[in-house]
Amino acid sequence: MNPVFKSAAYRRLWLNTAFNGVSASADHVLIGWLALEVTGTSSWVGRAFALYYLPMLVLGVLAGSLADHFSRRRLIQALELVAAAVIALFATVFAYTTVSIGHVLLLTLALGSLRAVHGPVRLAYAYDLSGARQATPALAGINVASRVGWLIGAVLVGTLAERFGISPALLAMALMHLVAAPCLAGMMAQAHTNRQERTSIVHNLRDYLAELKVNRVLLVLVLVTPCIEVFGTSYSTVLPELTRSRLGLGAQGLGWMHGAQAVGGLIVGLVLFILPQRKRNAGIYAACVLTLGAGLLMLADASVLPAVLLILALISAMISAWDILTQSMMQRCVPDRLRGRAMGGWMLAIGSSPLGHLEVGFLTAAMGVGIALQANGIGVITVIILAFLATPALRRL
Repeated sequence: MNPVFKSAAYRRLWLNTAFNGVSASADHVLIGWLALEVTGTSSWVGRAFALYYLPMLVLGVLAGSLADHFSRRRLIQALELVAAAVIALFATVFAYTTVSIGHVLLLTLALGSLRAVHGPVRLAYAYDLSGARQATPALAGINVASRVGWLIGAVLVGTLAERFGISPALLAMALMHLVAAPCLAGMMAQAHTNRQERTSIVHNLRDYLAELKVNRVLLVLVLVTPCIEVFGTSYSTVLPELTRSRLGLGAQGLGWMHGAQAVGGLIVGLVLFILPQRKRNAGIYAACVLTLGAGLLMLADASVLPAVLLILALISAMISAWDILTQSMMQRCVPDRLRGRAMGGWMLAIGSSPLGHLEVGFLTAAMGVGIALQANGIGVITVIILAFLATPALRRL
């Protein structure tokens, strides 16, 4: 057993993350399917996913400042209860009204805002409980918990939505948040570095911006991450169209696709959780991004379900490894007092994905799924090659 998992506090955070992941995985299934069903076009799927990730761009650094200002454990609990209430409200609205694109976009914005605030807090708290020496395995373990939840939630919610409707699926999501909140109840402070600052949130934001000016490594990661995000993760926009037009499947089939991605992320998370932490991760980081680009090129030509599921598992595994390594490197290269804000910066960087979802949505509508995926695969490979050629600091991480 990895030493970090011997901590009771970490195990409870792991359970909280797994239950939260069941709900979070449903976001992608419901948003994509509802947008395509209501409008009949992938361009609206792209717009919906762009709106989903927009709060990460707007709220990311602010959420990191909150994580540095308040008790992270209590903040996570409060966010779980708020999420349960908001999703239950939407379940009620959807039960008594005809679903329009306006309803879909409101749901999308609400879910995106909840995830944008929750992410930096949870990642900083995981680092608190593990300390710097076990940071990568600890974050990998949290990723595993999330993927376990994703695996269950994608299939469960996709099936519920197709057989019983959207409202029961949303109520199942709300229930998961109600179960997740008590997982952290009654925990004593066991963090290695969990010291909340009592300075203002505005001061925290200024402190983070000042760090970016002098910390070359952090700046490079903040700049490279959105480029990979735009080209490498926006492929989820094409999955509803691929499911319906190329494979002839429905919402349940889309749920299986997201389940396959959860399996891929789960496997790589387990590998990084078990392996000892490395001093340098640049080689693995580059290999994961290059494989991600190759996976997108393979997905562009896949036309049978087993091949699609295998390729999606590979793509998700590479994204998961890239996320874990980025999160660990960002927190390791800043002082402890800035780690919440570093994760807010990561959330801000991945908040650039609306551009990718818009781009791939319009490309799919105009030129087809295959060309959209090929363009993004080439984009991923080009970005990481140029980044390593142009930035010696990145090669030394």
